[in-house]
Amino acid sequence: MNSIIKKTALLIIITLYSLTLHAQSIPETGNVGIRANITGQISIEVPYMLNESLSIAPFIGLNATKDQTTNFALGVRPRYYISNENSFATYATSTLGISNTSVNNANTSITDFNIGVGYGAEYFFSDHFSVSGDANLNSRVGDSANNLSTAVRISASLYF
Repeated sequence: MNSIIKKTALLIIITLYSLTLHAQSIPETGNVGIRANITGQISIEVPYMLNESLSIAPFIGLNATKDQTTNFALGVRPRYYISNENSFATYATSTLGISNTSVNNANTSITDFNIGVGYGAEYFFSDHFSVSGDANLNSRVGDSANNLSTAVRISASLYF
């Protein structure tokens, strides 16, 4: 009897868990979330869904190398969702921001304006959780040498 109760409880837990992981689509208009980039510069974004195709995400970033440099970044990353196939969505993205890099040993500071464009995809595991990846082409203008660079970002998002 005790074994049947344990098996039934386990079956109920597995069923409820699988229902919560049922893939969903893009969050609804007005939803807000928090997104952490897990590659490259560490940054936290706060995405806000303006409508079913457009989100805007202010971000703050911090990256430090012990006894060498500290980089602080502030900006915004909009996403325009191009397609939405159930739980999988593709999007165009951009970056507009400012960054400041302090060189610890030289007591100097470099400020740059950053602009970039990119393309990516996002998979929604539920109404509240997704993982995304995008490739970007960036440009930097300011105190450091003007340049072009590429970047790949992988992010995890939690929507409320």
